[in-house]
Amino acid sequence: MIENFARNLTRLRQMKNISQLELADHIGVGKATISKIELGTGYPTFSNLDKIARYFNATAPQLFGTELEIQLEISHDNIDEYVKKATMILEARNAIPEILLFQEKINNMKRSEKI
Repeated sequence: MIENFARNLTRLRQMKNISQLELADHIGVGKATISKIELGTGYPTFSNLDKIARYFNATAPQLFGTELEIQLEISHDNIDEYVKKATMILEARNAIPEILLFQEKINNMKRSEKI
């Protein structure tokens, strides 16, 4: 798990488009500390790990997981979103008969008024 941290930290930092120096300044360490962590020759303290996780709003798989675990987490989140969208579509589809019936009533009322 810890062996994935260096690569994942680099990926998160690059995704946010910030430099090692910017990350270092934000969590209160030197740039060399971030460089060593990303090279895998150093590890963050628990305090700095917490600051890094908060800064990136990162989950444990995003920090320590393999690429597959990260993709599975993303897929799981996407599935939840797709389920919500599919539910909305089905609810809308189920409402169509009521809408058509209501429209027909309105059209009948308009026809009655013309007579």
